[in-house]
Amino acid sequence: MKYQTGVAFLAALAFSASPLAAQDTSVTDAVAKTALSGDAAAGKKLYRRNCRACHGATAKGASSYPKLVGNPPEYLIDKLERYRAGEKFGPNTPLMAQRVKDLSDQDFANVAVFIASLKED
Repeated sequence: MKYQTGVAFLAALAFSASPLAAQDTSVTDAVAKTALSGDAAAGKKLYRRNCRACHGATAKGASSYPKLVGNPPEYLIDKLERYRAGEKFGPNTPLMAQRVKDLSDQDFANVAVFIASLKED
């Protein structure tokens, strides 16, 4: 399967469907701009190294780890940024905070674009 770059892939997405739509548009616009710079091939490598063990090979979730596939990149980036900032969401927050603390905004964009490229089935 060939992965598209973030710009090509995200051009086909409708950002208005985002769970972030009700938030301040300046925040949503900034996150969307970051997502546009994502590289799915680089994200695939990051996902395999940092995410796959808990969220599964196809991001469909496992056990207490939520499904990621089916979410738009800007939603995923927002969650990753909030974990990195120390916001608590549930029992897996300490694990997520540890995983994302050293990742860059570009890493977030890359992995979000990769996850968004996966099929939900």
